[in-house]
Amino acid sequence: MKSSASLRGKIVFVTGGSGGLGKAISQALAAKGAHVTIFARREGPLADAKSEIQKFISEPSQEIRAVAIDLSDASKVDEAFRAQPRMADALYCVAGGNHAENGFLVDIKASDLENCMRNNYYSAAFPAKALLNIWTEDDAKKASGAPRANPRLRQIVFVSSAAAFLGLPGSIAYTRFYLEQDTKTPLTKRMQGTDCSIAELESRYPTSAKVASQIIAAVGNGEFIICKDSMAASLLFTNMIGPSPKRGLGIADSLLGWLVGWFVWPVLRRRWEAMCREDGEELGRVRGQ
Repeated sequence: MKSSASLRGKIVFVTGGSGGLGKAISQALAAKGAHVTIFARREGPLADAKSEIQKFISEPSQEIRAVAIDLSDASKVDEAFRAQPRMADALYCVAGGNHAENGFLVDIKASDLENCMRNNYYSAAFPAKALLNIWTEDDAKKASGAPRANPRLRQIVFVSSAAAFLGLPGSIAYTRFYLEQDTKTPLTKRMQGTDCSIAELESRYPTSAKVASQIIAAVGNGEFIICKDSMAASLLFTNMIGPSPKRGLGIADSLLGWLVGWFVWPVLRRRWEAMCREDGEELGRVRGQ
């Protein structure tokens, strides 16, 4: 799938496809001719999303399917994937979000951390594992002893917030961006620069539809680290890259990683530590400590 045209007739699974970016990605895939199956927990939003995605199809023969499932249950995911009439060519893992679990580590419950793992880690790892198993079994059935002239291209795309590159106080459990504003601590908002209205944030950041189109185009071009919508995300990635493959020739990522590590983080760390101390002192006074 190296161009948008090659999506025509492909089968794509999208977890978390009932809303937000997952639904936007599903709509964009449908518009490019793909058969799309969305997976999520709640049947009502799934049915509504299916109807909305159906409006984006480019050909009457396209199929849009919706499956209600707990994506943090490995056996149910495997069963659901195997029950589909056709095997997927690609998987977009977009499920996630824990806006109810925002808060400082000392304040949230252990169950909140467990929910975060189920809703954000397992909901991506289990679908990827299930589909990899299905693909491997399919390849084994077709093996004839001789290498294929044209190996079948399959893709798994993990979609996450750039916040995954950086842990800030109050964001110990990852959440979806706009939903989290209601439960995010004031300190976290100040550190992220999001202490403003939702309307202002919406004007500052790209829409789900725009991000979806950027992701699909980049995947079609063979890119594997996609930070198209934010320079901040790219800078965070370069500083956390470690031994991971770098983009392009690796020159820009290497230089930016050195710049961020030596000059940006020392300044931000001092600033954020001062904000944390100030917030802690204020919180102590409020709680009478």
